[in-house]
Amino acid sequence: MRYIWIIFMFLVLAGCASTPEYNPLHADVNSELVLNDKALKEVKEGMTLDQVHAIMGQELIISRGLQLANNKPLTIPNPYKVEEIKGTEYMIEYYIRSMRRAGGIVRDDELVPLVFKDGKFIGRGWPLVNVMHFPTPVS
Repeated sequence: MRYIWIIFMFLVLAGCASTPEYNPLHADVNSELVLNDKALKEVKEGMTLDQVHAIMGQELIISRGLQLANNKPLTIPNPYKVEEIKGTEYMIEYYIRSMRRAGGIVRDDELVPLVFKDGKFIGRGWPLVNVMHFPTPVS
C-alpha cells in the first residue's frame, strides 16, 4: 500500500511540474487569445485618427510562448486592415479583438471595426458598419 501511495504522489507532482504556454498558432480550437481589449475601451467618440492611433499603437507583439522560425515574436499590424470608402468621408479601421483559430488566421468576427468620418471617430462595431449606407462607386 505504501508503494502505491508513493507512486500516486510522484504522478501528482510530475503533473504539476509542467506548465504549458499559450501558442495561438498551435492552440486548441476552443482557445481564444484576447487582444486590444484594454486599448479599445479607451477609444471615445470624437477622438481624432491620431489620438486613436496613439492609444492603439502600430502593432501587436505576441511573444509569450510563440517564436517564429527566425526566433522573433509574432508581430501583427495595428490596425489589421483599413478600408477607405471611396466617394465619402468615411474610413473604417479593423482591429483584432481576439484570435480563436490556429495558424494565425483572422476572421471578420474576430475584428472590431472603428468607423471614422472626416478623421474623427464616430463609432465601433459590426452593427454600425452594417447599417451604414455607403454609396456604391460608379465604375
